[in-house]
Amino acid sequence: MTSTTPDGPGNAGTAGRTGIAGRAETGETADDSVDSTRMSLVMGFALAQVTGTMARLGVPDRLAGRPATATELARECGADPGRLARLLRAAAALGLLSVSDGVHHLTPLGEEFRAGRPSRTIVELYGDPAVWEAFGALEDAVRGGAPAFDQVHGTSFFLACEEDARLGDRFTAGMALSTSVMIPAIVDHCDVGGFRHVVDVGGGDGALLAALLHAHPALEGTLYERPTALRAAEHTLTGAGVAGRCALVEGDFFTSVPAGGDLYVLKNVLHDWDDEDCVRVLRHCSDAVAGSGGGVLVPTLLMPTAEEIGSARDALMVAMSDVEMMVLTPGRERTLAEHEELFARSGLRLTSVVALPGLAHHAVLFAAPEPGADG
Repeated sequence: MTSTTPDGPGNAGTAGRTGIAGRAETGETADDSVDSTRMSLVMGFALAQVTGTMARLGVPDRLAGRPATATELARECGADPGRLARLLRAAAALGLLSVSDGVHHLTPLGEEFRAGRPSRTIVELYGDPAVWEAFGALEDAVRGGAPAFDQVHGTSFFLACEEDARLGDRFTAGMALSTSVMIPAIVDHCDVGGFRHVVDVGGGDGALLAALLHAHPALEGTLYERPTALRAAEHTLTGAGVAGRCALVEGDFFTSVPAGGDLYVLKNVLHDWDDEDCVRVLRHCSDAVAGSGGGVLVPTLLMPTAEEIGSARDALMVAMSDVEMMVLTPGRERTLAEHEELFARSGLRLTSVVALPGLAHHAVLFAAPEPGADG
């Protein structure tokens, strides 16, 4: 799991734009910008719900190419006309819509929330009641104990995804979006052509595995996942033309991983779990790959040190990803040194680190069994 914001923070119309460029674009004064930032900090949860509600009602899709009044939209959406008009007023203030003589038009920003667009996928996941209610318990998570999600819902996020098909599908779609951002850099900068069989452990809908198999026609693969993710994987692999070279295996990576691979992939998996659980998963992979001459590939966000942090936007991205882990999972984002420690405890040693161009603080780590562990 990883936070995915294709356009970065502060993309909610006037209320989310700050800095000189934002003020020049909107005519804001410096005081206006401070007020706008303050509003985002205090009312950000409400702004997200305005956006999410508008998207879930299908307003962006209904307005695409066909402006409409609030009354017309209410009839199509099954909403109360007066209340919908109030929601649309807020959406217009956020820059999602424009209004002329009572007729609503979709803006370029609003277009980003049409079905099938990345921002729509994100707002459906983070706007799901199970997720935003968990963020409301952040204070409880900070005070200690279980993740906020567990405290609110009495179950873990991943079990909830299995029990709630809608949440599970939204999570799988969100992770597929995150993966799609990383895939080109991973395929271009990580040569896996020398391996025989790749096992993608917790590989979501199989998008990364499909890309690797497509790029290397001699490679075979196994996708090891929970049932909800495997439902989407068959379509992904078939669409890439690689289904014949990939097995779909359902299972629990805390118990075991499929045998027979010489490359085990753990993309954005370790940050979901505490250190002990990470070591369990890595040990299974280390044991499975022993004697093959292969290793474990870990594409991940690396928590930067204070000296490594880049722009303010990058700092916000990594910090919020770590907060998300605290809300939804027992895990956390880790530094390179902390990953090395996990590898060492699992009978692995870090042998290479490949930075992913264009993705701040993302890298692919490769770890091989310690000498003497093979066989």
